[in-house]
This record gives sequence, C-alpha cells and structure tokens, in this order.
Amino acid sequence: MSKKDNINKKSIKREKFKTLIVYPNLSMMLTPSYAIGLWTAILKDQKYNVDLFDCTSYMPTYEFVGNSDEKNVQDTMDETASATRANKLMASRKFDAIKLFGSPKTDLLGDFKDKLESFNPHVVIVSTLVEDTWPQVRDLMSVLVKFPKIKSIIGGVFPTMAPKDVISDPNVSCIAEGEGEHIVPEFCEFIRKTGNTELPTNIKGTRVKDPLGNIIKNSPRPLVNVNDVIPDFSLFDEKRFLRPLGAKIWKAMPIETYRGCPYQCTFCNSPIQVVLAKEKNQGVYTRRKSMDTLRRELESMIEKYDPNFLYINDDAFMARPKSELKEFAEMYKDFQLPFWCQTRFEDIDEDKIEWMKDVGLYRMSFGLEHGNEEFRKKRLYRRIKNETMIEKAKILGDFKIPYSVNIIIGMPYETRDLVFETIDLVRKIETYDSIAVNIFAPYRGTVLRQKAIEEGWLDPTLQATSFIERSILKMPKPYLQPEEMLGLQRVFPLYVTLPESYHDDIKRAEQFDDIGNALFENLSEKYYVDKYGTSKAERMLTYAG
Repeated sequence: MSKKDNINKKSIKREKFKTLIVYPNLSMMLTPSYAIGLWTAILKDQKYNVDLFDCTSYMPTYEFVGNSDEKNVQDTMDETASATRANKLMASRKFDAIKLFGSPKTDLLGDFKDKLESFNPHVVIVSTLVEDTWPQVRDLMSVLVKFPKIKSIIGGVFPTMAPKDVISDPNVSCIAEGEGEHIVPEFCEFIRKTGNTELPTNIKGTRVKDPLGNIIKNSPRPLVNVNDVIPDFSLFDEKRFLRPLGAKIWKAMPIETYRGCPYQCTFCNSPIQVVLAKEKNQGVYTRRKSMDTLRRELESMIEKYDPNFLYINDDAFMARPKSELKEFAEMYKDFQLPFWCQTRFEDIDEDKIEWMKDVGLYRMSFGLEHGNEEFRKKRLYRRIKNETMIEKAKILGDFKIPYSVNIIIGMPYETRDLVFETIDLVRKIETYDSIAVNIFAPYRGTVLRQKAIEEGWLDPTLQATSFIERSILKMPKPYLQPEEMLGLQRVFPLYVTLPESYHDDIKRAEQFDDIGNALFENLSEKYYVDKYGTSKAERMLTYAG
C-alpha cells in the first residue's frame, strides 16, 4: 500500500472533522475578535464542523468568599473587568453590566473541559491576541493536554512577538507566527488527511515539536491578501455585539479597513510587525483593503447580523490617503450606520471630518498619550506639537464630534510632574467628552519594554500585565511607583475637570485607604453629576433605537 493510499484510508470526512476555536480574552473586553471571524469564515468555507469557546464572559479572579450577591458581583466586575472598569474610572456613563451581559461566569477551566468532552474536537485553534491572556492560555492548555488525541495550534500577536517563550511551554506543541489565514486551514487539512494521528512538521510560518520534543522552526510565509476573506462572526453569542459607547448601548460589528499601522509609537507593538515582515522578506505589512472589499463586507454584515453600529478596528483610521477617505465616504453613503474610529490628531482636517460626519461618524478616540512635547518626541517617537493638538481639537468642537482622549501613565522615565503636564494639556483641549487613562503595559515587541529592561527596571522573564492592573516596572524615585500610577489613574479625570480648589482632596483620593476611597466616591459622584446631570437616569446609558 502506498503512503497516499494509507493517508486516504485514515482521512476524516470534512463535515465530520471538528475544529474548536478558543478565544482567550481579558474579562469583558468587548467587540468580537476579528481574527476569530476570519478563521471561522475560512474553516466553514472548507466545510469543517466549527465551534467556539469564548473566554470573554469569565471573571479573571473571583474573591466573593461565599458572598455572590448582585452588588458584590457588580463591585468585583468594576474592579477587574475591562468594560465595566470604565464605570469606576469615569471613562463612560454608568450602565448595569449584569443586566447587559448577564452574570459573569466563574469556572473557566471546568467549562472548557466540559466543552472538550461534549464537542470532542479533532483540532483546537487558540488565538492569543494580547500578552495579558497568555497566563489564561497556559491554564487552558493544562486542561487540553489531558486530551492527547486532540491536536492544537496557538497563534496571534503574542506567539509572534515571543515565539520561543510560547513553544517552550511543556503543554504547547505547535505555534503560528504571523498571520493565520493560510496556516490554520493547512494545519487542519493535514490533521484531517492523516486521521488525527500526527502533527504537521513542515508548514511555513509554524514552530512545532517533533515526537522527541525537538523544536522545528519552519520558514516564514508571504503576507496574506487582506481582500480575500469576509469574516464570519456567527459563532459569537449575540450579547457579544453589545457595545456601550457614548450615550447609548449599540449592536456593534467590527471591521478592519487596513492591517498594520504607519506610525512608530514606542509603547505599541504594531510597529514591530512592520520590522518583522521586512526582516523575513514577507512584504509590506501595512495593507489597505479596497473599497469593493469593504462594500462586500458591509453588505454581508448587515444581511447576517443587522447591526446598528460599526466599530472600525484600525490603529489610525484617518491615516489613509485623503483620496481614499473621500472614496470611503462616497461608498459608505449607501450604509450610513453610525460608526466609531480611532486615529491621531495629526491625521484629521476639516474636509475629512466633514466627509465622515455626513455619512455617520458618531464618535472618535484620539491617542494623546502624553502632554510633554520633548517626552513625546524623545521617548514615544511622536513629533506632534501641543499647539497642533489643540488646533485639531478645535475642528472636532466646531463640527460637534464627540471624542475621547487616550492617556498612558507609568511609562519608563515618567515622573509625577510629567503627568501633570499631561493634565494641563487635556485641560486646554476642552472639546473632548471623555478620558481613558491606561497604565503602560510593557508588552513584548515594544521599544519601551526593551528600554525598561536595559535600565534594570523590568525583569525580562516577567509577564506583562493588563493596562488596568498594577505596573510591573520597578523604577527608582522620582519616577512613578506602581501604587502612585494606580492612584493617578483613578483620579486623573478629576484633576482635569474640577477646580484647583479641589486638588488637595483629589490628591488624598489617590490613596487606597478608607479616607481616600471615601473621598474618591464623593468626588467621582460630583464628576458624574456635573457632567451628565443630577438624576441617576441621566447618567445611565440607554439602548440605541
């Protein structure tokens, strides 16, 4: 019998070949994963039996000590869950997270085991989008390893940034570096044809352990054509499309109009994708979709899911050439769903804002990051002037476009005085309507992570934490300390909005003790009343009609 005949005899029919996609995610980090949508579309198109295990609705820790009443659950969610912590940090209107998303789940590993037993997949595909979820992935893999017949592959940003760390885990057998649109179906097809008996060792773009535990590193593969696949989000629970944004709760769908980023910010790991693609001779990483593709994607999305909002995932949507933005506006006239995007102040002008407002621009987010020009230029590789930011913000005010400004504190070399320069700049901008303050997370692939390691402020073996958690940097004074960062994060909007006569109380509210917590509760209540109104109803999000 030939090898080919043997493979054909072992092979599993496509419709009986079960693939489980696993989506590790920060608790309540909203908007469904675009990568999951792409993989779902590709595998369904090849007639595989596909299912999803989504970790989004699970709490990261559960510290109720037997007391699981609704208020305690809500308080815990406010402290640990990404979406609901915006309530605590005054970054959004209030909303009832339990009513909106349901009570959080707690038994992640038990439920994952049950899913493996009930679905009985041949293959598990894991998407590790952000570094923060790697501990969760390790826990999931410790369960999966008890099902030795199931083959698995882990892909996403973190395996691409730290492939040696991921493949060295004893429970990991295969990883994908870079984009997965071609790797995932090739991996599944090999397993299907060989009857689920062995792992492929020669797929480009992968690292895999052979039967003796030796790691085989395969050559990279060319970048994909981003126009090829229309994502499929049908495996996600309907509640996953709910998005609190601005004054309403929307049914929002994600879209990617281009992949990559043209900027070089040192706090972000997007720029390293460009560098890696160049080093591996893969091509130009930043690729923009055609308007025909975007039209097809929007038509498919509206037909299948009937959303009332569009969430544009691009790192800097308006960094597209101006002619293409005008073309987008012309195309989008046929849809006119309200939409959100993020970009940078230097990307906008009157024409762009007018075009987008005419076709549905609902609100935006802008990366301000830091208020000291020299710090931005030297440490962040951002050369925009404060005066330019203020001028651009005035355009948004003139067009009455609601927007938020994104702030990062706790970056290497940052002091308390520098934070107050950021506060001063935000006070001058005036036309924004919300502030999102994040603590710098030293993700692998970022320039600032490497700087912190070189300074001796970061143990390179440590796992980066989420931007809503305590910093793992250990900088000497007068640089910011971890507890100081957390205190400044929670009161930052108060420093920006309340008169200086309140600053002594605000400073005391930075402390996480009884007095500080009580002051914070009182001051944050004043913030909400001043901003949204005296009645509780005025301060709550409402559903979009």
